[in-house]
Order: sequence, then structure tokens, then C-alpha cells
Amino acid sequence: MKQHYTQNEYKELLKYMRIVCQTNEQENGHILDWFDEKGIEYINRSIPEGDYNVMIKACPELGFLKDTYFYDELFIERKNSLQELASSLYGQKKTPAYAKKVIEEFKNEKIVSGLKLAKIAKEFKSQFDIYDDAFLRELKRAVNKEHKYLLVEQPSGWNGILTHDYPNDYNIKSYWAMLHSIELKYGLKVKFISKENSALEIYTICKCFIDSKIDK
Repeated sequence: MKQHYTQNEYKELLKYMRIVCQTNEQENGHILDWFDEKGIEYINRSIPEGDYNVMIKACPELGFLKDTYFYDELFIERKNSLQELASSLYGQKKTPAYAKKVIEEFKNEKIVSGLKLAKIAKEFKSQFDIYDDAFLRELKRAVNKEHKYLLVEQPSGWNGILTHDYPNDYNIKSYWAMLHSIELKYGLKVKFISKENSALEIYTICKCFIDSKIDK
């Protein structure tokens, strides 16, 4: 049963709302700057899945006896472009740390010329490269969350995929089909937005989520 709040109580409750930002979220200065400019409170904290979430700080007088996080219900992932999204969907090539160490040690030996060394290192690296599909694994873990959002900072959106508005070589039809597939498979809401509106979108999703939990 939802708890009822008067308008004054609701306004007071929003003072205890905090946007939770993933600690390893990269290149999100424009988002944090917007929060600061608008006086929106946020915290940096490790999140099991996703880049952003929401919490209510303890306010017993308003029904929240302790800090309350909504990790089990809400998932917000941000990608800075169609390029980054494509890399996340198809997996990004990464070289394991142990392979990098071997390559560096080999370089330090200076046994062969720089040109030949570069070729050998490249061939060695290709043997150990692995694909990092962290986003898809994260999405699978979040499958039971009721509200799941993927925010892509590229307004051209679906049309951008059809016009190949991304530098990757990923096939247009494959990209289009795969994104639709994960939408349906995971109940994911994909939103294409401008970089300037990212913070507003995150805040709006979080606030509307809190609104859905109460009666006012």
C-alpha cells in the first residue's frame, strides 16, 4: 500500500532524494555540473547494475526509517553515443593485464628493431585479446528490475543507425535488429537524447520513479 503525502510533505520528501552516481562512470562532468547548477543532491556510490539510480535518505517522520536504495527496481544505463552503444552490444576488444605485461617486458628487451617489434607485439596481442561484453552481462543481471532505461547521448537515434551515423563498421541491419531484440528481451526502454539533456532525463526518471512509489 502506498503512503499518502500532502503537498507540503511531498515537497519535504524531495529534499531527502539523492541521485546515485556510479563511482566508475566516465565522462559525466556535464551531468554533475547540471546537478550542481540546479541544486540537485547526488552521491557517488558503487551500484550493482547501471550508471545511475536513486535513494531516499532516512526521514522517519516521512516514513523512511533508514536510507533507502532502489537498486532492485530501477536500472539506468548511459552511453555517450551510438558508437559506444555499438561497442557495448557487440563487445569491446581488450587485452588482459597479463598479456600486456608480457608485451611490455618483450619491448624492454630491445632485441629487434622498433618496426619489427611493433609487428610482433601486435600479433602476440591479437592472440590474447578477449571481448568484454560487460553491458550485456549487466543487463542480464538486471532482467528482473521493473524499470530499465538505456540513455544514448545521440539525438539522431534510430535514424542515426539507419544512416550509419557512427564510425564503427557494425552492420546497419544487425545493429538495428539487435537493439530492438534487447528492448523486447529485457523490457528495456531506449531513449535517444542530447548530451545537454542527459542530466535532466536522469533526474526526471528518478523523480517520476519516486512519485510512482507514493500517493500524493
